[in-house]
Amino acid sequence: MGALLAAGAAATAVWAIYYYLTLNSERKKAHEMLNEWMYQGVEKSSWSDSLSDKIDGTSWAEKIKPKLERASLEMKPSEYGSLLFGAGIILFIVLKMAAGIDSVLLTLILSVGLVPVGSKLFLKSRQNIYAQRMDNQLSEACRLLSSAARAGLSVPQGLQLVVSEMPAPIKTELGRVVREMELGRDMEEALQDLLQRINTRDMQVFINALIIQRRAGGDLAKVMSEMAATMEERKIIHQTIRAVTAQARTSAYALPMISLLITFMLSKMIDGFWDLFTTLPGMILLAIFCALQVLGVVLVRKFSNIRV
Repeated sequence: MGALLAAGAAATAVWAIYYYLTLNSERKKAHEMLNEWMYQGVEKSSWSDSLSDKIDGTSWAEKIKPKLERASLEMKPSEYGSLLFGAGIILFIVLKMAAGIDSVLLTLILSVGLVPVGSKLFLKSRQNIYAQRMDNQLSEACRLLSSAARAGLSVPQGLQLVVSEMPAPIKTELGRVVREMELGRDMEEALQDLLQRINTRDMQVFINALIIQRRAGGDLAKVMSEMAATMEERKIIHQTIRAVTAQARTSAYALPMISLLITFMLSKMIDGFWDLFTTLPGMILLAIFCALQVLGVVLVRKFSNIRV
């Protein structure tokens, strides 16, 4: 019961930190607008702003910023880093108090190791969800482009029609392509950048069709209409496959949770259970345990990931 309360408190604390950072970001934007209006943008920055600017200028921030954009998180690298730091502290407290790990070194190693792994999985999950939402909208975008081609509009004008008629996220991504073309950038380069941000099979087919039509010409209306029908059929097949493989995918996530639950129960039943992992043989066993858990999840996901 105490472990559940500690886990609930930790989750509540993480959400509180997230909403605090969001509120702080909005307040900072409002403060900057007020400062520009009243003081022409001349004001001394606080120490927190200076620290945030220094963090945003590091190499780590440059690497994490594209990942945050692809995950559709409107956060600065410094804000995301502070969230990870808070999550690490909370995880350290939970492992120390709820799990009953006496060794400070082992608790620190687990906290430092689990936070980056959790961050990577979280960003990857957000990116996959964002890409899936884009794929679900591509069939409707193809229909609009087909209608625009039949009306005699060009490809850039058809893309503007898609941006004006469809919601996010395709409105955001194609809107960026349209703005880049309005500023004089070549359409193929803008579309290739879009493919780097959203690299899925449906997006590859969509962009390649536009590029080939631009180079070689052809009946764009017919191509887009047939592509929309094909994407709808593939969407139905994907949904059927996901329903069939739902049990296997659930097992991939349930197995590590069961292992962690068994480990927690053993730690409560055996005195000095965590002391084993402070020794070299214990660390080797812990590394093998983690490697086998990761291998099991990867293999189950590979078996259940059927491409169409």
